[in-house]
Amino acid sequence: MPTPLHRSALSRRAFLRGSGALLSLPWLSAMAPALGPSAPPAPVRALFIFAPNGKKMDDWKPKGSGGAFEIPFLLEPLKPWKKDLFVATGLGLDGADAQGDGPGDHARAAAAFLTSAHPKKTGGADIRAGISVDQVLANHIGGATRFPSLELGLEAGRASGICDSGYSCAYSNNISWKSDTLPMAKEVKPKKVFARLFGDPGDVQSAAKLEDQRRRRKSILDLALEDAKRLRGSVGAPDARKLDEYLAGVRDLEKRLAAAEPSSPSVAVPAGLKSTTAAGGNESTLSLLYEMIALAFESDTTRVATLMLGNGGSNRSYPQVGVSEGHHDLSHHGKDQEKLRQVRLINRWHIEQLAAFYERLTKTSVEGKSLSEQSLVLYGSGISDGDRHDHHDLPIIVLGRGGGFPTGRHHSASPRTPLANLHLAILRHAGARESKFGDSTGPLV
Repeated sequence: MPTPLHRSALSRRAFLRGSGALLSLPWLSAMAPALGPSAPPAPVRALFIFAPNGKKMDDWKPKGSGGAFEIPFLLEPLKPWKKDLFVATGLGLDGADAQGDGPGDHARAAAAFLTSAHPKKTGGADIRAGISVDQVLANHIGGATRFPSLELGLEAGRASGICDSGYSCAYSNNISWKSDTLPMAKEVKPKKVFARLFGDPGDVQSAAKLEDQRRRRKSILDLALEDAKRLRGSVGAPDARKLDEYLAGVRDLEKRLAAAEPSSPSVAVPAGLKSTTAAGGNESTLSLLYEMIALAFESDTTRVATLMLGNGGSNRSYPQVGVSEGHHDLSHHGKDQEKLRQVRLINRWHIEQLAAFYERLTKTSVEGKSLSEQSLVLYGSGISDGDRHDHHDLPIIVLGRGGGFPTGRHHSASPRTPLANLHLAILRHAGARESKFGDSTGPLV
């Protein structure tokens, strides 16, 4: 359990408490005495982002290698942070290959993305993949926070049944696996994520209590107001300003949640792929989820998170960029120029949203350093070209300098180098001294 507030030296796990609310605090300088002069380095935060259906690879791969690489079209939104960007090419997922199991590339791409394991082809309860890199990391560093890990996504999905060519929906709809037989279910509703992060954990599953709170029109901050006033009077002016900014951010998030519109109607799902939420209208939802991840990292509520921009084989539309057709349908472009143009718009939009999130990290200070200096954000897909269903030379990047990760370069790996080599490198830079992960042959960097 988090420790209560103390006037002399605040704990890093201090919180504001009110009836039905448990609000973690950002780092304040008043916490420094408790840390002492020999405090350990700031902890690393890690976010793993899965993008479905691959990329338009000629717009993704940089020219040049090392620090002299040129930013390609799809990564242009990240150009202001080139020094924080690590582009990896040549990496592959043997676990996503058919290996005699026939079709089902989208399910395998999602299931193997963070596990590097080849999922057992089954539509029953006997699913099997492997523990994912985020959960290995959560086992090492998750105990220091209220939530060892946070699993989020834009699309809901069934835990059972068949979603892709004989593969269980559990594979298509999850990238985080606690063990080889236990996927970590993701949350796709921003209001429920907010309640989990900023409400009393004992009340998160109580719909009646949450509805009662809504009816009384009390915000999470209203419930913790008295504790906030008490704390504000006991810290210096810089901490008071930071506390005000943080609380204002949470308040703004509440307002945005209240104003959020429901998703737009579903679009058609292609034959062979089943989805319960192939919907557009995802712009505000993704922005809200990114903001909650940023607040969770800032307040040290969690240090490990995953985010699925769509399930394996997602057929969401993207009306916000003028794309009304489903993403999966378009990814099977057959070199049709109009379909490729629309795929390009989707790919670019994903990176624009990532850039807005990363900018948020650069502007948030924790213990005197920006969150971008303390974070590792892996973004990529388990498929390279969506039309060919390739699982090698994948589109993979890392943002952030957490743990001294060597950014500012394009790392061109030998063909079929395991993606697990990058996962192993992230584990080590984040403080997990693993010697091997999945099918790794050694840390990539």
